[in-house]
Amino acid sequence: MFELANSHRSIRSYTDQKIDPDLLNDILMTGLRSSSSGNIQSWSVIVTQDEENKAKLFKAHYEQPMVNEAPAVLTFCADFHRMREWIRVNGSKQSFDDFLGFMVGAVDAVIAAQSICLAAESVGLGICYMGTTLMSADKIIEILELPENVFPVTSIVIGYPAEDPALRDRLSLDMMVHHETYRPLSDDEIREKHADREKNAWDRYNAIPELKAKLAEAGITKVTDFYTSEFKYSKEMHTEVSTMLLAKLKEQGFWL
Repeated sequence: MFELANSHRSIRSYTDQKIDPDLLNDILMTGLRSSSSGNIQSWSVIVTQDEENKAKLFKAHYEQPMVNEAPAVLTFCADFHRMREWIRVNGSKQSFDDFLGFMVGAVDAVIAAQSICLAAESVGLGICYMGTTLMSADKIIEILELPENVFPVTSIVIGYPAEDPALRDRLSLDMMVHHETYRPLSDDEIREKHADREKNAWDRYNAIPELKAKLAEAGITKVTDFYTSEFKYSKEMHTEVSTMLLAKLKEQGFWL
């Protein structure tokens, strides 16, 4: 397990080999044993394998080729629809239709997703998480016909790898782990501890001719400039998506 967890790589290119249905079912079963708040299991996963339906998700996920290449796309959702229907049928007092309900469901969904991802990788399959799930939540809700109190949180593509990428760099453990209380870094520590990561990332971006040209044209000279630029995670994009998410949370019944 240590070796498996420490050798994770995101796979973005897949062969056309299908996943045996029994194997896929076994992998999905591992999600049922993942930790869950109150054992409510307030999550669901939508498995998309039909090519026409994957094509719809392909557009929602900013036309990333791996969505069409991979034999399956798994969309993990915070789900209190199932719980609230059970409560309704039993005539009990309703709850969970609020932001706390969404957060509990979102955490449950991500925990289950990671269990499923580890199981998939353990049998030689590759996976890649897609952050575009939240960015296109409004479109995904429509495509997957999600009812009230169900909200997409994250998605993965899953299949047999057609690439063998190198391990990506990670922040050092002492930057991620705090003992007893949180300890902010000084400016000098920030510069020192990010130095290697900045160089590696900058070299990787500039190794892509099209991206290198865009960076030069935009006058971007640092990795942090790139992260907050129009090419990555601009403030304008964050504001637009945040506004959409708040509106959709209300529409899906996750807001007071």
